[in-house]
Amino acid sequence: MFEDELVHIFEEKDKSACLILIDNENVEGIEKKLNEVSVKYQKTSVEDLPSKLCSTNDFVVVLNLLEFALDANPPLLKEKVYRAIEEKGELFDGILVFYGLCGNVLGSLEKDFAYLGIPVRILKDAHGNIVDDCICAAFENRSTYVEAVIGDKRGEGTYFLTPMQAANWREMLVLAKLAPNPEDTEMMKMVFDYSGYKNVGKVDTGLCYEKEFGNIVDEFASLFGFEQILYNGSTKIAEECYHSIKKDITMLNDLE
Repeated sequence: MFEDELVHIFEEKDKSACLILIDNENVEGIEKKLNEVSVKYQKTSVEDLPSKLCSTNDFVVVLNLLEFALDANPPLLKEKVYRAIEEKGELFDGILVFYGLCGNVLGSLEKDFAYLGIPVRILKDAHGNIVDDCICAAFENRSTYVEAVIGDKRGEGTYFLTPMQAANWREMLVLAKLAPNPEDTEMMKMVFDYSGYKNVGKVDTGLCYEKEFGNIVDEFASLFGFEQILYNGSTKIAEECYHSIKKDITMLNDLE
């Protein structure tokens, strides 16, 4: 769900990083976007990663993308995130997990991996609040997100769409058990109506890697009879968390 923010970081904010993708079934989307904006990267298997890391003295960033379907199963999400860190954590000088609380299963991640002796971070806003989820991370801070969720129209639910959420909304609603298949919009509409949803919140982060974002939100609103509400999103949380851990890693390495 953070493909766009990651591409933005390496296209605009940290062009000098040596970027490595762990080759798996989840990288097709981010590869396409990296290629479109001419960001250089390498791909490697988990098994060959150590040799790749030893072949350069540059600041290396390794992206290990997990399947977005994990969002619908918090216990499994925690298991896979923790396993990924446990299996290869000793190779790195720092780890930034692009997730939020996600059903409150990742809230103790930093404490649980303190034994590694390296910075292990999760996405937080400038006030130190762990973001709730990928929607929360698309706002400038958690309090702005909470205000958006509460909204001006009390009693009316709002379903939020970031560009990546919009690109995968059918699959996400099936994973959330709103319907048995991604084309069953009638069932989805019944569930939305029963749950009191009246609006779709378009969270515009200012990124344009998902070129059909606006059209998809229009279609979504039309299908479910929702009113559109535009929210000014932000990439601030993702950027600041990335730059903060890079700064700390660089400082620690300089002291050695």
